[in-house]
Amino acid sequence: MGNRGRILAFTSSKGGVGKTHLAVSLSVAMARRDARVLLIDADLGNGIISDRLGFYPKCNLVHFFLRKSKDLTDLVEKTPLGFFLIGGERGNFALANLNYLQKMRFLRGFIQVSRHFDYVVLDLASGINHQSIDFALLADKTIVVTSPNDLISGYGSVRACFSRFKQLEMGLYKRIEGYEARRFFGPQILVNNVRDLSQGKTAFEALEGAVENRLNGAGPFEIKMNYAGAVFHNPRLFKKSEEKRRPVSTVSVYSNVACSVDLIAKAICNSSPFRGFDSEKRLQYAVQILMEQQERLRKRLRQKTVRAYPARIPLFQRIQSILH
Repeated sequence: MGNRGRILAFTSSKGGVGKTHLAVSLSVAMARRDARVLLIDADLGNGIISDRLGFYPKCNLVHFFLRKSKDLTDLVEKTPLGFFLIGGERGNFALANLNYLQKMRFLRGFIQVSRHFDYVVLDLASGINHQSIDFALLADKTIVVTSPNDLISGYGSVRACFSRFKQLEMGLYKRIEGYEARRFFGPQILVNNVRDLSQGKTAFEALEGAVENRLNGAGPFEIKMNYAGAVFHNPRLFKKSEEKRRPVSTVSVYSNVACSVDLIAKAICNSSPFRGFDSEKRLQYAVQILMEQQERLRKRLRQKTVRAYPARIPLFQRIQSILH
């Protein structure tokens, strides 16, 4: 297994596709297979996992980011369902907009805490913002959740992640002498809300065809998608899950939803070691992400300085005035 857990990041370009339901249910299913699983509510600023479970840890990410009184390992609590949780908080604007130092601290803590688990599951915010995509690309497996009726959003997620993947790889190639860039981005596609398993496979093949025709072949980088599986459409069961504040796979353990989730968990747990990051590669990615954010902050500062002060005032004096 090595000295750290395998990191799975769940992402989607829009809400309502069942991403959080699946992240929670798969955490339960993997824990039942004797895996040590940590679920992190990484939808920073709008975390809903605690609400879905009716389980509220004593400390959550607010204590880590805003009060600075806790390490990330101090936030871990075991749930009654067998997996461990680092909870988030709903509606906290400050968490949704991390600054450079907060993001650096989180990445360092995130890498450290992963060493204590077999699997770390990240439930990321929906959308294609920089923060969510960067966290998704730090995972061993980037799992894009989509549905047969909305493959456009699945395509949007893959495209946004691939664009950022190329940007990071080129940045590392230019900055580090002798760096061997990864040529292939390999997202896992999980299709939710299918009528039958064949519909899931058909949806994946349609998405794969669109990616091959529109995104591949235009440069040195390529996308090689993998099919993670499909989960059945059962809106009444999902609604019941929310009402009872229990994972959908535990509300009806013999339902087709629970069976399909268990099949996916079995495939993950029985798979050969992931071809993901080694520790050095993940650190290089984290450093590149942070350096880019720092540069964006510098540019904003320069722009504000130019707008706020006449050009005849020396730049050094202008910056000093803003800082004081």
